[in-house]
Amino acid sequence: MKINEIAIIKVGQNISRISDDGLKEHIFYTYDDLNFDLTHIDDGHLKQNRNSQGNHLTHTGDIVISFVGTKSTVVTENNQGKLLNQNFAKIGIDESLIDPYYFCYVLNESTHIRKQKSVLMQGTNLPKMTPAILKDLNVNLPNIQQQSLIGRAYFNLCKRQYLLKQQSELEEQFFLKLIRKSDVENN
Repeated sequence: MKINEIAIIKVGQNISRISDDGLKEHIFYTYDDLNFDLTHIDDGHLKQNRNSQGNHLTHTGDIVISFVGTKSTVVTENNQGKLLNQNFAKIGIDESLIDPYYFCYVLNESTHIRKQKSVLMQGTNLPKMTPAILKDLNVNLPNIQQQSLIGRAYFNLCKRQYLLKQQSELEEQFFLKLIRKSDVENN
């Protein structure tokens, strides 16, 4: 079934339509925030504001997609209350039918979705997702229990990859410090 049959897509605020005062009072949701949310699974997503589709602010548990990076995630408590610009959209779903973490997995990793994106984004100079392309994607949904299992496994994998990367960077810093300390001649 097409995404527009099972989800409501609300594109973020056009920045040019926000007053200067409005720009100063809001913190914008960024691609770095999306990556943070993708690597920090938050089981508190069930506490989300069910009316969050009505505005452009993020709420814990919202599904957010970046049109530029074509990546989606579930917003964590750390990034709630941030303003979405037109490069992002919220995706509203019925959580009794679709697990939000599974939905993000499908949008981010599914071969079936990647093939569709590739075909639908052909001919553009910079491959960028649009709301029309997103709405037109076909998705297959297993039962909710399987969705939940797959979605949690995916977000735990993302968190694990993030932690391994952090560990590697810390090890590099540690060993370079040891090497520099040993190399008295060139320090």
